[in-house]
Amino acid sequence: MTVGVGLVGCGSIGQIHAVGLAQLVEDGEIQAVVAVDPSPEARAAANRNCHFGELSSELDAAISHPDVQAVVVAGPTVTHPEAVRAVIGSGKAVLCEKPLATGFGEVERLVADVEASGVVAQVGFHSRFNPLFVRLRQLVDSGELGAPLGYVLREDQFWPTGSVVAGHSSWRSDPQQAGGGALLEHTIHGCDLLVHLFGPATSVSARTRSVFGFGVEDIATAQVEHADGTIGTITTVFNGVVGREERRLEVFFERATVETTGDFIIGAPEDSMAIHQPGSPVERPDLDKLRRSHFAVAGVVRTDVLFYQYLADRSFVRAVRAGRPASPGFADAWHAHALVDAAYRSASAEGMPAVVPKKSSPARDGTAGGASAGTPR
Repeated sequence: MTVGVGLVGCGSIGQIHAVGLAQLVEDGEIQAVVAVDPSPEARAAANRNCHFGELSSELDAAISHPDVQAVVVAGPTVTHPEAVRAVIGSGKAVLCEKPLATGFGEVERLVADVEASGVVAQVGFHSRFNPLFVRLRQLVDSGELGAPLGYVLREDQFWPTGSVVAGHSSWRSDPQQAGGGALLEHTIHGCDLLVHLFGPATSVSARTRSVFGFGVEDIATAQVEHADGTIGTITTVFNGVVGREERRLEVFFERATVETTGDFIIGAPEDSMAIHQPGSPVERPDLDKLRRSHFAVAGVVRTDVLFYQYLADRSFVRAVRAGRPASPGFADAWHAHALVDAAYRSASAEGMPAVVPKKSSPARDGTAGGASAGTPR
């Protein structure tokens, strides 16, 4: 059975999803039913990447369409809660891009609403499907390198706004539409990875700056402690180096150091992994082989996949077809948002530590991206 999919939001991320959706159409996994966006130009751009049966400016065109069983929500952050609630209210499955909302209070309410609805629901944390980070998760779970002691996460990207990148949308530099800058809009991905690897955070001390003057931060640093005692630091940057986007995570184990660099483009030139162990040459895994193995485990036979969103979207539609929970889910997003919110609270208190609240739902289900299951840390 193919799954009828509606796309809500045809901006830059929606257009990336459209690339993967077109391939899922070719795979016989989905039917691309309708694409929705208030901008005719954005709708046309998404439709060039994936031919949809209908184009519309109205959210209801996806919500009420009888051929739509699942909706991908990829508009600006401020639009997510309304769109997600409309989707779940119709009983359809939903994949919502990150961040879920502009503030943590709204995130908590939205997660509760989604969980109460019982629909298949996933959040767009595509980094969990990157084989480099899947391999890192396996190293944490196996204990073969000893316990993780700490980490350094550094994420830097060009400012995704029109005054820095000509022609780019500018809502991400508007605090009313985005809710936050580099921490929320970009490094919510990295925070999800950290919770996925090390379990929920318990305490955060952070500082932020807004050098470009947009009203949201363009640089932030944070010290994070996790429930198992693992400690780490985060540095996240929006800058003017147009074209650069990199996520680098170094994890320090009892008997090794692992350096991993990767992001959302498959086979990006900056991708790398190095494992340092005493008495051994530096191990640099064959990344093409690692990707092929990861794709084989997932049952992917395509060799032309461009973005990890394809794997995330594929996992979502297969969960919809099987009627099983999708991963990463809204509970996972709750934990990532809780970490970011604690960082903002700490920064507003001049770096004083902020406690991260607890949630009863498990943070690590071990299902996304083919990662092995593990006991919550």
